[in-house]
Amino acid sequence: MLKAVPYGLVTRTSAGQSEPRSHEENEPPFIPPWQWGEVRRGRAATLHRSLTLPARIGRPFAGAVHSDRLWRMIDVDEAQRIVLAQAEPLPAVEMLLAEAIWRTLAAPVACDVDYPPFDRSSMDGYAVRAADTMTTPVTLRVVGQIAAGKQSARTLQPGEAMQINTGAPIPCGADAVVRVESTEVSPSGEAVVVRESVQPGRFITRRATYARAGQTVLDAGSLLTPVNIGVAATAGAARVSVHGRPTVAILVTGDELIDIREKPTGAQIRNSNQYILESLVRAAHCEPVVLGVAGDDRNLLRQRIKEGLRSDVLCITGGISMGAFDFVPEVLKECGAEFHVHKMAIKPGRPTIFATTPADKLIFALPGNPVSALVGFHLLMVPALAALQGRQVVQPLVRAVLRGKLPATGDRRSFCPARAVVAANGECEARVLSWHGSGDAIGMGNADALIVQPPRSPAVRDGDLVMLLSLDRV
Repeated sequence: MLKAVPYGLVTRTSAGQSEPRSHEENEPPFIPPWQWGEVRRGRAATLHRSLTLPARIGRPFAGAVHSDRLWRMIDVDEAQRIVLAQAEPLPAVEMLLAEAIWRTLAAPVACDVDYPPFDRSSMDGYAVRAADTMTTPVTLRVVGQIAAGKQSARTLQPGEAMQINTGAPIPCGADAVVRVESTEVSPSGEAVVVRESVQPGRFITRRATYARAGQTVLDAGSLLTPVNIGVAATAGAARVSVHGRPTVAILVTGDELIDIREKPTGAQIRNSNQYILESLVRAAHCEPVVLGVAGDDRNLLRQRIKEGLRSDVLCITGGISMGAFDFVPEVLKECGAEFHVHKMAIKPGRPTIFATTPADKLIFALPGNPVSALVGFHLLMVPALAALQGRQVVQPLVRAVLRGKLPATGDRRSFCPARAVVAANGECEARVLSWHGSGDAIGMGNADALIVQPPRSPAVRDGDLVMLLSLDRV
């Protein structure tokens, strides 16, 4: 059966507090994203005695790019902690509810009245006095009709009934509703035969059943999905306070890249990364700012990076490895970037950079290979973009049955594109895609999950259990 566990394998103590447990032994304790704000504010003791952030997660000193720690590979859990320690929510703005779709609430929404504001019928039928139906069948005199949005000024007397529609207010004197299916109305419509006994309160939704006036119905940090827009509208929130929507500048590097409308010749390849990242940014409810391709030109790269730093986030792909034309790390340093992460112990995607500027801009430099960029975006940028919008993203691992086979892993955590399906027996299956490495943008087609294998894991075969990370959580 489908079974989900948090990405960091957080367990619960008997007191209901979060007790971190890492994937592998000797890793730093995992701190759930929703608790980092508390830890940074010095309230870790209220969460768990041992729950503290390492000092190295704080903002680095100037010139931290030279730190030995930054040039070693770090685990993705530690990298996520470092990133979220730097990602503060954008300032709140007030806007019309109708324009706030996919925004994140900066303040809770409370219901302004009791809801429903009156006792109402939950069925089409007849409003009656329950005592009149104790012996059935019974014939009652029909003395009125109540439609939704209308009220009856008449008080129901013994032996009487009123036809009532779903959602209409219950008339005075009535204490139950008989479904229309359990009745038979006379040809004249002046009488109704009730064939079912009802108890007081039957098919009546009492006032304030859904919410009381002043009750919070949406917490701060809630994403205004279409469903939550409906909740806020019901609560009377014509205007809402939401966090700003981050702007994300996208810069692609590489002389080999051409526009997707052109046909590659010689050593050229199409610029698919720009379209992948632009789509991912929109799916994360942010505003992409496309800077185009900088090529392998230092001066143009510097100019585009400075332009990109006008946005809240700068995302660069390519130019960050050990090649002769990989200028991005040096140019970022020249532009005042402070490095926090330079390599992650993952495959694909080892050369991944996270940096910030004195103006609190976030910089993510991802590998140029499409699958590596996709993995890096989901592991680091998805949580960061959510945090900038004032909400948390829980990236659960789902246990699944492997369909296919995968080789043993080395000293890095492995992420393999896969297709998740629900089998006829209800189990989640992970179907390995036919792809040929991190540069294969076509092979990752239809991928909606990543198979996660810990470092130094044995080979897995068809039918073995694996863990899946969904690509739909943005």
